[in-house]
Amino acid sequence: MSIADRPLILLRYENEEARDQFEATFGDDFQIAAYRSDDSAIEALGALDPAPAALFMLLDTPPAGTAYPLLKKARDSADILKVLLGDSIPLSLLVNLLDQGLVDRCFEQPINPELIRSHVLRAALSARSAPVEPGTGARSSATMPAVLVVDDEPAATKYLARQLELMQNEFQVLCAEHAEAALTLMREQGSRIAVIMTDQRMPGMLGKELLDTLRQSHPCTVRILTSAYGEVAVAIDAINEGEIFRYQKKPWRAADCLPLFREALVRHNELVNERDKDRARLDEQFRSIYDHRIKRLMTIEAAVDEAAGRPVMNCYLKSLQAIQALPASAAHLRASMETDLEHTLTDQFSDLVHHRLAQMKRVPGTLVHGFQPLQYEMQALADTADESGEPQTLIAALARALTTLLIASGRSWHDLAITRADPNVAVLSVDLHMYTHLLAPLSRMSRPLLEQQVAFLLLHVLCARLDCELKIEGRKQVFALTLRLPAAWAFL
Repeated sequence: MSIADRPLILLRYENEEARDQFEATFGDDFQIAAYRSDDSAIEALGALDPAPAALFMLLDTPPAGTAYPLLKKARDSADILKVLLGDSIPLSLLVNLLDQGLVDRCFEQPINPELIRSHVLRAALSARSAPVEPGTGARSSATMPAVLVVDDEPAATKYLARQLELMQNEFQVLCAEHAEAALTLMREQGSRIAVIMTDQRMPGMLGKELLDTLRQSHPCTVRILTSAYGEVAVAIDAINEGEIFRYQKKPWRAADCLPLFREALVRHNELVNERDKDRARLDEQFRSIYDHRIKRLMTIEAAVDEAAGRPVMNCYLKSLQAIQALPASAAHLRASMETDLEHTLTDQFSDLVHHRLAQMKRVPGTLVHGFQPLQYEMQALADTADESGEPQTLIAALARALTTLLIASGRSWHDLAITRADPNVAVLSVDLHMYTHLLAPLSRMSRPLLEQQVAFLLLHVLCARLDCELKIEGRKQVFALTLRLPAAWAFL
């Protein structure tokens, strides 16, 4: 790495030997501007160009009192990673600094140089990116946000909840006695749980483990760790690796928790707005990919419509559009723009569609004497688990398409409801999963996904060919399928 590419860090030190050791460890990775006093470091903080990516406080003894002029200057005037290094960091000092937003990371000796390098490089990359202005805090939901308190002492959590709900009407307080109960609440009400505060020591999953899990599944939920014990190592690890918002000491006081939760709610709203802006940007970028993909898929329109006997390709695409898949991510965009994914998925889909349509051409165009009803064909497919042979009737081809869709959803023909609308008409209905599809952001095209998408198209083609009524109602990663056909074609 050239000198110009190395992130600049500002080092505040007290001991020259410690400074020399720091420079020996990180001198090849960073440009280091070292200062022995707060005054000189504060002056440099405003004058250095480029601005430093990180501020390291390398102190032999913890600072006394509550005046931290350099850290306050860094917090108030610079977008900079603030790191505290020391031989022994008292928990009371750590909590005080966190409460004021004066530090982002803390490390006790002996340090892990690789971990520190990764934090600084990430901060440097973030600083080079265009800043995202925090939102106004407007809620995306009309429901009141919730704060979830997790502790195995239900009397304490319920008392805190009652006190807080008497003091404000801005948020609801939910309680859970252990991590599993908290995870259940997050699954059921996660969209409105803005903040979680959990005790560290609980039966089963520890508090930090719970917060690590939620960091992945609910990144916009603000995380607070609490404990009645002076667990400095746990607090430091949670701050550095779990990126918690605060470490709150027990016992709780509602008067202390209320401003903490209000600040956490503001941070939650900022995270939600940042997430929504990122999604809007990614969706806009994906729109161009989507338009090109549609054009490539429409090259098979003539062959599909000819096989169906009427226009169905657009109906198929509209059915896919109605099924909500996961939003676009940076990984999806990279796969589409930096690999041959787009050509591969449309080419493979087109090739398999042409192959299946060629098989259909060899099937009699009308139902001849001796055909087996749909129930029989689907049961036969389930019994043999063999789809290698060509279907001999259009009903068999329809059974094969339905079976493929059922298997892709983890279901079987037993889950397909077949009823009589009247003596002459049968109705087939089932709800099926489709987590992603041809028109959704993709990072790869697996064979099962390819088979599912072709089967979904063939379902539209066969229903048109057989003059059956097909209805698809799309929802979030699910679609409701309803098919009306002559009763003689359906029942054994």
